[in-house]
Amino acid sequence: MIKIFVLLTALSLEVFAAESKLALNDVTVLLPLPAIGEWNYLPQPETTTPRGTLLAREVFNQIPQLLAFATNDDIYSAMRAVGVRIDPCFTEGHGPLKCQNQIRLVWQPLSDADSETSTFDASMHSFYQLTESEFKLLVSDLKKLKTDFGTDANDLEPLGINPIIKSQGLNSEYYRNFLEIIYSYIGETNFSRVTFMQLSMTGNVWVFGGFDYKNAELKPISIPRVDSFRQTFRNAAVPRPIWFLGGITPEPTQDENFNILTRDSRKLAPTDEAAVIEAAKSALKIENPKFHNPGTVDCVSCHVAQPAKIWAMRQYPWLQLDRLNRDVTYQSKLDIRNLSPMQVHTNILRAFGYFMDMPFIAQRTINESAEVVNYISLNY
Repeated sequence: MIKIFVLLTALSLEVFAAESKLALNDVTVLLPLPAIGEWNYLPQPETTTPRGTLLAREVFNQIPQLLAFATNDDIYSAMRAVGVRIDPCFTEGHGPLKCQNQIRLVWQPLSDADSETSTFDASMHSFYQLTESEFKLLVSDLKKLKTDFGTDANDLEPLGINPIIKSQGLNSEYYRNFLEIIYSYIGETNFSRVTFMQLSMTGNVWVFGGFDYKNAELKPISIPRVDSFRQTFRNAAVPRPIWFLGGITPEPTQDENFNILTRDSRKLAPTDEAAVIEAAKSALKIENPKFHNPGTVDCVSCHVAQPAKIWAMRQYPWLQLDRLNRDVTYQSKLDIRNLSPMQVHTNILRAFGYFMDMPFIAQRTINESAEVVNYISLNY
């Protein structure tokens, strides 16, 4: 009897050990840009799932015009989901708060740039609420997908274009199975919110906002810290956008901000070093999900934290801002390096997606993804 028990225990441990765990690129999935003529491999707004259309045209047309030179109705057919984010504990505001189980799609309008697929610098996120039991099934499905395809070898890779889909392609069995899983949990029946980043005609003004979707109506969301339904960021730095000129409107007035950096960085003098230290500290705290969530920080500060931090560190190397602010910098045992190109450019506000044809992921998104991996590991 003892031998049988030991054998069963060993077999149970073997089965348990064989179960795949979700990693960074499993919970925050950046899809490769398809070739011209293959755009429909990516999810489309009109894609219909068992739960309905992903994003109906009549809803999309009520969102502020994403591109200054084309109506939303005109670009509806060019919108594609370039990313998928899994979140077991989306919260807004000061805790303790009940977790919201979500799947979010990240959309951008695609463009044909000299017969190569590119993107416009505007985006939209659609949110889908899941019940706790649905989210458990989702995690189980994603783990089984990893087990079936033996993709655990990629678990240690930093966040970027999903390595499996990148290597196997958008026509692969793995990708088709992944989409089938995601589509089984999202659609118009659990669509709950949409947020947007709008690009001006001049290309150096971005407008942020969002709407909750309730009772088939869009209700504007009040942006935290600024008590407004819209927030704008302007950066007229030329000829190379590696400094700031313009700033945030309306500006957050709380102590935790970096307004001094973004208004006109040319005006900063050696006497401003103390203010620069505080601004960099604010940016690092905003990037850290242990300090802030979407309900405690305004849209622009969240999107501009990375270029503001990098500008300060590059401009004031003698201050050693990374070491000085280590206590508020997000730490993880996972590989949270940011491999995005052109991080010194202060006109790239992309949190997750593409800047033209280049994948770009903000540090805040990487840090949030690490928190998601940890949460799922502990609770699922």
